[in-house]
Amino acid sequence: MLNVLLILTAVIAVFFAAKYFRQKVAIRQLAESLASRTSILTHSKDFRGTNRNWIQLLEELNVLIERINTLDKLSSDHVQQIDTTLGSLHEGVLMIDRDNYILLANSILQNFFPDLVDSVGKRLESGLHSSDFLEFVRKVKKGEGSPRCEMVFNEGPQQIWMEVSAATLLEEGESNSPWYLFVLHDITQLKRLELVRKQFVANASHELKTPVSIIKGYSETLVSDHASMPTEDRDRFIGTIYRNAERLALLIDDLLSLSRLESDSLSLDFIQSDAMAWMLEFYSDYRSSVEADGRELRMAINAGETPATVQFDTLKLRQVFENLVENAKKYTPSSGAIEIGARVDNGDFEAWVLDQGTGVPERDLARIFERFYRVDQGRSRETGGTGLGLSIVKHIIELHRGRVWAENADDAGLKVIFRLPLALEAARHHIV
Repeated sequence: MLNVLLILTAVIAVFFAAKYFRQKVAIRQLAESLASRTSILTHSKDFRGTNRNWIQLLEELNVLIERINTLDKLSSDHVQQIDTTLGSLHEGVLMIDRDNYILLANSILQNFFPDLVDSVGKRLESGLHSSDFLEFVRKVKKGEGSPRCEMVFNEGPQQIWMEVSAATLLEEGESNSPWYLFVLHDITQLKRLELVRKQFVANASHELKTPVSIIKGYSETLVSDHASMPTEDRDRFIGTIYRNAERLALLIDDLLSLSRLESDSLSLDFIQSDAMAWMLEFYSDYRSSVEADGRELRMAINAGETPATVQFDTLKLRQVFENLVENAKKYTPSSGAIEIGARVDNGDFEAWVLDQGTGVPERDLARIFERFYRVDQGRSRETGGTGLGLSIVKHIIELHRGRVWAENADDAGLKVIFRLPLALEAARHHIV
């Protein structure tokens, strides 16, 4: 009897142990299926011997897994459709869910903000660190404020101005799970141009105001005191009015010239000629004008030097040299010399004008080609400059696909240099 009892106890123990083991295996398989979102095979041997409630649970879980997969595919298809539709835009496109997880960030946006590369599925805060933009997102979600605004992003050392627009999208069949679409349009260049325009208007107004004020003041004095004014004072007043009228006319001419150079409709009359020979002609024509002011004009090329065939507009290139030589005259002392020179170097025609002035501080060298920029405000006005000559030079050289810069000479003076590309045939000749 005892043996039978022991055998029965062992059988019961094995039964419950096997049942426990099967349940443990079944639970593990259930967890793996849920993690991978694959359907559970209810007829698998791992689930044999389980009761009806267990099977019903598995069937309900299969339905849930299938529904989740369907919704994921639907969401993925929607994002893909939006990405395809907006992929050709030149604006940055960002889409997030209600929890600020990124659903889409197009390549244009990633170019602006490198931290958004491979950011899909991550929190918005990990890729965009602008508190202003995050506050804008918060307001959009709450339906507060305007769906469009301008803001600046500090991306490293540079500032990026963006016009940001927002829209709320709803998932199909999931009205309580909105998506939020943001379109970011780069307006950095527009902001810079706006700043340049404001500075130009302010500087032009300031430059025009000085001669106009002098003309107005002296004219009023002449009108009111003409009869009683001594002849010498009257002549001095008239001379002052004439000089400032000349300055005003020169300033207006330079403004108009600069405006024409910046016009999209400007067309240059290019010829293909030897720039070295043309410079010798300019030197011969302009030398007497410089010598009449007590200065010497020197030439730093030889007539027999290798020809430099360049495509250029003769009138515009003459304007470049006239502006540079006139600028050099202002800073070269009486009985001093101005040098103009040229050479062929690495497929380019390089020319320069060197004065015998005091030079320019290194910090100002890169800015002397800006409109109205003067290193010494007082001295520049005394010499009669408009502050536009070098800016005009820069525009003309750039229209010739060249570049211009300035250097301080080793001994003294400022050397303004520009380079123009040689014509194709000449370039091949000098490279070979």
